[in-house]
Amino acid sequence: MKIFRLYVVGFIFGTLFLAGCNNTAEPEEPGSTSKQQLEEANPVTNMKENNGTNKAIKNGVNTVLKSISTLDQEVNARADSAKIQEIGKEINSNWDTIEKQVEDQYPDWYERIEKNLYPLIGESGNPVKNVEKIKQFSKATKADLQSFMEEVNR
Repeated sequence: MKIFRLYVVGFIFGTLFLAGCNNTAEPEEPGSTSKQQLEEANPVTNMKENNGTNKAIKNGVNTVLKSISTLDQEVNARADSAKIQEIGKEINSNWDTIEKQVEDQYPDWYERIEKNLYPLIGESGNPVKNVEKIKQFSKATKADLQSFMEEVNR
């Protein structure tokens, strides 16, 4: 019974010790400024960071648009199922490179684009291709991405 109590007390103290060691929160001192306040106070830095991110988004969107155009050409030319599936994976991969940035900076556009983009990717991956649906989703996705590019360029 003594050993059991010893283990319980040791477990409790060990847990408290580990919980205390894991506390990384630092209290904010009066008069100090947070990182967010510093970023808001320095708009030049924010513009540089935003322009760099926007440039990455623009490049990524252009890459996705090129991939969708390639898909359109394949669908119109011969509709090779394996090639369409490969291009669908390429579109997905290209979108994944910028997806998080678009989601963080343009949440409304992100939702709008993905309403057509993911069905396009899904349809291109189906074993039995519905060419008309692929064309429909492709056209809608390209229109959304082009409108989004106009927004980013402002």
